[in-house]
Amino acid sequence: MEIDNLNHQYRILQKTCHPDRFIDATDAEKKQSLLKSTEINDAYQTLKDPIKRASHIINLHKKITEEVLPTEFLMQQMEWEEELEELIDLDKLNVFLDKINDEKISIINLLTDQLDEKKDWKLALSLIGKLKFISKFYSKIQQKIFAMDLS
Repeated sequence: MEIDNLNHQYRILQKTCHPDRFIDATDAEKKQSLLKSTEINDAYQTLKDPIKRASHIINLHKKITEEVLPTEFLMQQMEWEEELEELIDLDKLNVFLDKINDEKISIINLLTDQLDEKKDWKLALSLIGKLKFISKFYSKIQQKIFAMDLS
């Protein structure tokens, strides 16, 4: 789902059932409003996060088991970790960050295709594992850049 459309639909739903609209309602109506608003918030958080969204969709179709990452991706992880450790130039770190972000976007696009078009739950589960690593790794690079900026 396109993020702008998701945001728009979220606001529409929240306007109809937000607890602030039920100040003068009965206790039962207030409670129901709070529950519904919480459900909408949870659904929104799930849909806007690629990992949560993908896990939820897969879970609808099969019981999620721990994702197994291919050996070549595990090797790629080690190479990236070594490359990050060796980088001490801020400009080169930013280029590396862009490279990892491009990889992240590529995996998100592939994951979306597997979930929405091909329905390949096994491959999608593997892509979730890759995306989890890349998201954490991206944050690790950002932290290194931030630390270097402070120096």
